[in-house]
Amino acid sequence: MNTHAIYFELYRHDPIYTNEDAVLMKEAKGFEGTETKALFLKGKSGKYYSFMTFTTENADFKQLKKVVGEKVLIVKPDEMEEVTGQKPGAVTPLGYEQTVPMIVDAELLEQEKLVFAPARPDQTMVIRASDLERIIRLLGNELYIYREDGKDRLQ
Repeated sequence: MNTHAIYFELYRHDPIYTNEDAVLMKEAKGFEGTETKALFLKGKSGKYYSFMTFTTENADFKQLKKVVGEKVLIVKPDEMEEVTGQKPGAVTPLGYEQTVPMIVDAELLEQEKLVFAPARPDQTMVIRASDLERIIRLLGNELYIYREDGKDRLQ
């Protein structure tokens, strides 16, 4: 039941773990949207973060430090699997405990639809970019907006 009237599409398919496989699956299933990736990060303080960006973008860790106020690194696969139950290549940007802030690339919010793995390599989810902030707020996570030229922190 979709109590909050949030638009989404959910596709089931063979497991995919690479961007190349994701593009092929997208073509095969016929869905549209901007491909995203989620990086599960850990700050120097021990705090975890979820960072949602374009699949084609490399993370600028100096800029991420400016955004969240501490140095962050990508969590090693074994620690990520232990903490989230997820495997690399199918990391979801959403659905973490409220203590895990979300960092969203500002340019994603300008897209029409966003495509991501919902913590399973055999499923793909599509949402409207315009709903992303509302989804994060409904989940109760703190939201940071990542911009190449500066930072925004939204409560």
